[in-house]
Amino acid sequence: MLTDLHKTQRLGSALTFLERYHNEGEDFLDQIVTGDETLVAYVTPESKQQSMEWRHSSSRKRVKFKQIISARKIMCTVFWNRKGVLLVEFLPRNETINAASYCETLNNLRRAIQNKRRAS
Repeated sequence: MLTDLHKTQRLGSALTFLERYHNEGEDFLDQIVTGDETLVAYVTPESKQQSMEWRHSSSRKRVKFKQIISARKIMCTVFWNRKGVLLVEFLPRNETINAASYCETLNNLRRAIQNKRRAS
């Protein structure tokens, strides 16, 4: 639930954006960057070695173990502007976001923005 203070702050931000758009036009829109984080599922298929058939020495029938697909999730962070995607990063497995990793991501974003502006 938003408090009155939060509503006032949001309204103030919206008015500031509208004023800047009125004064700067399309150039202002080019400066807006947004981002989102999500967990992305990925599948690790079994290797050839893992899918080999096994049989007991006294058995005539070959028995193949049931294939198990291991689904895992990895954190994906995406930043974009109105022209397209600026940066996609995947957090290494078994790591969590902390101040140092987020600062590194923001530095990578800054470099990506600079590279896109040079290319334009």
